[in-house]
Amino acid sequence: MKKIGIAFGGGGARGLAHISMIEVFEDLGLKPSIISGASIGAIIGAFYAAGYSSKEMKAMLKRLLFPRNDKPFDFLWKSDFVKMFSMFDPQFFNSGLMKGDRFYKFLQAELGTNTFEELKIPLKIVATDYWEKKEVIFDKGKLLPAIRASYSLPGLLTPVKIKNSILIDGGVVNPLPYDILLNDCDITVAIDITAYRTSTGKEYPPTFESVFTTYQIMQNSINQQKMKFIKPHIYIRPEIYDVRVFDFSKHESIFKQSETAKEKLKSELEKLLMIEPKPDRL
Repeated sequence: MKKIGIAFGGGGARGLAHISMIEVFEDLGLKPSIISGASIGAIIGAFYAAGYSSKEMKAMLKRLLFPRNDKPFDFLWKSDFVKMFSMFDPQFFNSGLMKGDRFYKFLQAELGTNTFEELKIPLKIVATDYWEKKEVIFDKGKLLPAIRASYSLPGLLTPVKIKNSILIDGGVVNPLPYDILLNDCDITVAIDITAYRTSTGKEYPPTFESVFTTYQIMQNSINQQKMKFIKPHIYIRPEIYDVRVFDFSKHESIFKQSETAKEKLKSELEKLLMIEPKPDRL
């Protein structure tokens, strides 16, 4: 059996589409031999590598978005940005607008795995060394600090110090890290969830939104340039529209918009692995 590696890219809330891609592997009875991830791709990748199913990830998402200590319907009255603040706990006059301790504790409680060595599937997580201005790849040792470093969006979340390095979001240098899997597998699958667009209007964007969208434009450019020189065997880019970086409450829309990409991934895997398509259920 050919070894499959899957790379989960960065892109904020659109990263929930990665869960839909995992459903394809489950439907085909496949498991990747190795996983890589950057930013939210590192989070999804870690849970997948730890043995979580797509169903379990969706249940976890609901626990995060709809905590039991919220009063009924309070969630509906909060803007996405307010919800983001309540999740990541704000701070001021530091290296990031938010510390991210609350979300980190949520990951600790849910993941139940402390080291890379405990994972069921090998995992590589990408972060960025701020001062050295270079990519850092984690694949052994403590898991949670590496995940936290990989999603530490510059200016928003406090950077992470590991040993003598100050680390920020892996999407800064490698938002779609399929290239780091090429020597570890026969087939590389890259899931690119950088934005198509967030709005059809011509209005000026809000201040924070302009910063995050500019970051997405940068990530998209990095991906396009890398694809000119080295390509994965399977490249999937779900067409997800009108979902901003922190629009996690639009999870149902994200899953629905991912359906076409799911069919494409299934078809590509069946073709490369010569799997007989399952007959449609009556």
